[in-house]
Amino acid sequence: MTWVSPQAVPGWAALILFIFVLILLAIMEGLQIALVELKRQNPETYRDTHARAHRLGLFASEGDNIEKFLMGRQVFVVCLVFFAAKLTTIHGRDPGGFLFPVPEAVQALLLETGLLACVIVVIVAQLVPQIVASIYPVQFMELMFNLPAFYACLALEMTGITHFTWVLAHTAAELGGMRKQEEARKEREVTMVNNNMKQGRHNIAYAQEA
Repeated sequence: MTWVSPQAVPGWAALILFIFVLILLAIMEGLQIALVELKRQNPETYRDTHARAHRLGLFASEGDNIEKFLMGRQVFVVCLVFFAAKLTTIHGRDPGGFLFPVPEAVQALLLETGLLACVIVVIVAQLVPQIVASIYPVQFMELMFNLPAFYACLALEMTGITHFTWVLAHTAAELGGMRKQEEARKEREVTMVNNNMKQGRHNIAYAQEA
């Protein structure tokens, strides 16, 4: 089996692949923020105006689809960032090793270390879509590529590559006492609801007697 290194990829092809990776990464980052933000909104408020976002939001809220999406998404993000680093890290001091000739100092500081690519990835493919999705979550969710991206993350999670995460998450919750705290909170809510119902029945009975 022959391994094709990033250096064997022509500069123009590496640039196209890098842009494609940035787009995929932006979708994954923005979709996560949009799903989190939409939890605070009533789906009925945008059902008629943004049907695609409404449908995706309802599907994501079913069962543990959100958790499955997060696990699959994280694997995609790690792989995309790793691939972007491979495409943009240039080794050697050949000034013509980039798309165009650059000084050796610039190549050593920005290209060989991957610093330039890191800044581009963080700003363009992560921070920008996250900010846009946080401000306009419904409009971002309405974009047509979100549903295939969501299904892709679920499909990756179904392969079992991240299933051990459930065990670790359960263990962490137990060690941190989070499960007991959540159960106690739910018990308090049930008790409060029951007390309110009893108080309501008492008030109705008192009013009828009066």
